Amino acid sequence: MKIVPNVTFSQPSFGMRTKVESLEREIQRLPQIDCPVRHYFAPGMAAREMTIPAGVVVTGAVHRHEHLCTVSKGRIIVSTDEGMKELVAPCTIVSKPGAKRVGYAVEETVWTTYHATDETDIDRLIEEITESTSAELMGGEQNVQMLAQLDRDDYARFLAEYGLTQETVTRLVENEADQMRMPGWVRTLELRPSPIEGNGLFSLFDFTPGDLLEPVRLDDRRAPAGRFMNHSAHPNCRFVPMPNGDLLAYAMEPIAKDEEVTVDYRQAMHVNGAGFQPVGGKA
Repeated sequence: MKIVPNVTFSQPSFGMRTKVESLEREIQRLPQIDCPVRHYFAPGMAAREMTIPAGVVVTGAVHRHEHLCTVSKGRIIVSTDEGMKELVAPCTIVSKPGAKRVGYAVEETVWTTYHATDETDIDRLIEEITESTSAELMGGEQNVQMLAQLDRDDYARFLAEYGLTQETVTRLVENEADQMRMPGWVRTLELRPSPIEGNGLFSLFDFTPGDLLEPVRLDDRRAPAGRFMNHSAHPNCRFVPMPNGDLLAYAMEPIAKDEEVTVDYRQAMHVNGAGFQPVGGKA
């Protein structure tokens, strides 16, 4: 099936949106794949560019305003009120407000949306152009890809605040001299591929605020939680130091089974005794 460039997608129906939201809830149960998002700004204009790997199914945000979309690379099958249609780069469409779409990338696809706005703060931009906040997916589910990008952006700010380079952090976290295997009786988190970065730790059970998750450091040696836990701008756990010098991870909010467990590296730096402090300030 072939779609010619400069297609206009019609006003979406409530029925199609409901179907996509239902599919979206099922997709969230599956392993998540990283779809990098980049933002570009010019006077009166913002663009959000997403790279979708081949074979990946994605659902889009519900936008408040009519806007342009381009497929500058690849081939993707996208839902419309007239059924599934294939878009082949180069291709431009006009998308009406209220659309909730699902797409399947036949090939690696670069999809960009363009919005008339002067807003350059990403959190406020998302609230302005979509029906969600930066921490929500339409329909109330967590948007894994959107949150992962926000976490990566905040991690970059963390590095700058502490005057660290990625090379320095990699050397520290991969140092095997101070690492330990988790005792066999501890089985609460599992190492899995993370949409944030590399591998992360995912909960094997439901937890409530205040629950002990796993040791982070025991007898001056890092457990897997001290090696693999990813940073988040909105963490669900915190590190708590013990009088004997051990470090434990506790849930800060409800954590569902199969949810990634994250920590704010700033808080971790503050309590882990490593001696790092923000540039020009105190931890």
